[in-house]
Amino acid sequence: MSISISVIIPSFRGSPYLIELVKKLVEDDYESKEVVVVVDNPIPEVAEELRKQSVKTIFRNGRLGRVSALLEAFKQSSGDLLIFLDDDVSIVEDNFLSRIVESMKGGEIGEIMKRVGGKGLLAEAVEYEFMSFNYGSFTLARKIGRCLGLNGAAFAIWRSAYEKIGGFRYKFPDDFDLGIRSYLAGLRFNFISSPYVVNHAPPGWREWFKQRVRWGIGAALWVKDNWRNLLKIVVEKPSLILLLLFIILPSVTPFLVTILMNTLLEDRIIWLGFLMLSSFFTNLLPFTIVLSYGLFLKILLLFTKTLIALLSSFTVFSISYYMIARKMGYRLRLSGLAFLYFVYSPLWFTLLLSGFVRVFVFRKYSVEGRP
Repeated sequence: MSISISVIIPSFRGSPYLIELVKKLVEDDYESKEVVVVVDNPIPEVAEELRKQSVKTIFRNGRLGRVSALLEAFKQSSGDLLIFLDDDVSIVEDNFLSRIVESMKGGEIGEIMKRVGGKGLLAEAVEYEFMSFNYGSFTLARKIGRCLGLNGAAFAIWRSAYEKIGGFRYKFPDDFDLGIRSYLAGLRFNFISSPYVVNHAPPGWREWFKQRVRWGIGAALWVKDNWRNLLKIVVEKPSLILLLLFIILPSVTPFLVTILMNTLLEDRIIWLGFLMLSSFFTNLLPFTIVLSYGLFLKILLLFTKTLIALLSSFTVFSISYYMIARKMGYRLRLSGLAFLYFVYSPLWFTLLLSGFVRVFVFRKYSVEGRP
């Protein structure tokens, strides 16, 4: 008897990739399946197209939120295995569902590998960044068999395991909240490298900036809610956690060294002042970023030792990433790695740091664009 599957897709209005995703799932040869799509404020054309497909559709007025949509879809589902997909991912491999079932036989919760679609320098940087996320999940699955935080764009979990940890909660980020509760409950974690899905990079820097402001606040809220458990995990596995941090945020160490150790006191005060203000008023974040790079360049010009240390750390980073790319099936360009290390990662780190200041200093927990 085949395992029954419920594929759950939450959506707001309907992304440009939603209909193609649903069609792929409907056309999949796996028989014992159902697709449940919940769309808030659907675009009329999207609603009309979804009604033509053999799927369960729930259309809702207003923007009631991602977690509300996920919970509503779960109530309407019946599958033994739940597969959660965002509405902006694409399936590019055949026999997607049967291969997910096969990959989940040894685990209770599994993260599906994400590749990044898009062209240009931004898409390339996001692709390398997602490679580091994938490697982090791969390492956790192999080393300890448990999950710290999920990228909720695509993952699978057995219904019994989902019910065991209480399902999604009204927490932001909801996927990371589910992930750490799976860790604490001891759920066996798999990393599914094949089949994979394609995540589409933000179309421009403005959209990326808004996304990362939300992610920065979300990361801070997750740490705030789980700091005791996270501290215990770091104490238990310090080398593993530090290695993952280096891989996921590669320029944190040199960025902090250049800003905090070699900058004049007045420069530090100005930078920290802008960081504090921009954490409260996000419109100031671009000025903070420009100031950060200004100090960064000033330090490179004035301190030869810092430049040597930075180039040395970039060399270590590049070798590490090439080794990871070989293991994960990626192809890298040195110019793309340089952009990631010297531009993209410090920019993302500034936004992340701003989110932590906003949550821990100003105690402002609201997230723009979320109900």
